[in-house]
Amino acid sequence: MCDRVCLCFSEAPLSEEEVRGARGSVYVRYLNNDGRFAVSMMDACYYEYLCCFTAALPVTFPCTQLHMRYAVLNHVSPGSEWSNYVCCQGYIPACCCFAPGECCEAEYPRTCMCLEAWCFPGLAVSSTRFLVMDHYSLQPDPCDNRLIRANNCIQLLACVCEIAAHFDQNLRDLSQLIEVLADLVFLTTAGCMTAQVWHEMKFRTAPQVTATADTYSAVATTEATISAPLSVETIKR
Repeated sequence: MCDRVCLCFSEAPLSEEEVRGARGSVYVRYLNNDGRFAVSMMDACYYEYLCCFTAALPVTFPCTQLHMRYAVLNHVSPGSEWSNYVCCQGYIPACCCFAPGECCEAEYPRTCMCLEAWCFPGLAVSSTRFLVMDHYSLQPDPCDNRLIRANNCIQLLACVCEIAAHFDQNLRDLSQLIEVLADLVFLTTAGCMTAQVWHEMKFRTAPQVTATADTYSAVATTEATISAPLSVETIKR
């Protein structure tokens, strides 16, 4: 099934061109991981359909991401509650007035997480997923690469059409149509990604499965604190 979806997008791991520079070099650690998710993003909706639905519905999206981040933080560090929470978990560098770790997360973690989900929905979903990928040394499967590349492509197309519509009024309807399509693709991808992470936590808590990492920090460290994950693996919105 995966091979029939988004066939015009590559399923291959990132090439040397894609990992060039500071941002790309940070993402190399995921490419070299040897673990795999229990289910692909494409199949996650069948296993966790309720989670996928609530994560894909705009009304329930923020609450779903709030619960997911809390669940993942306490999955990788049991009993930590919100003590390890920072905006985007340190995967996104400081920019202008946005400085992860200095946004009153310690005092108001739930409020900050809600704002993160509202203002940076794609980064909120991706950051939660990166926590699980770091903890279990997971790499995206080929189908995941296709889905995320397809989402990023349609988001870029929507942006280009929106700009073009300001210069040519005849493109306004087309721009609005692509914008709606981009929203649907983003929400679908976010739903599948959230469901995949939720299923992975359930799978890993099964008695026969144990973590592969001996030590783990719930906040991105080393180079990840100063560089954002590569855009092809961060769903844009």
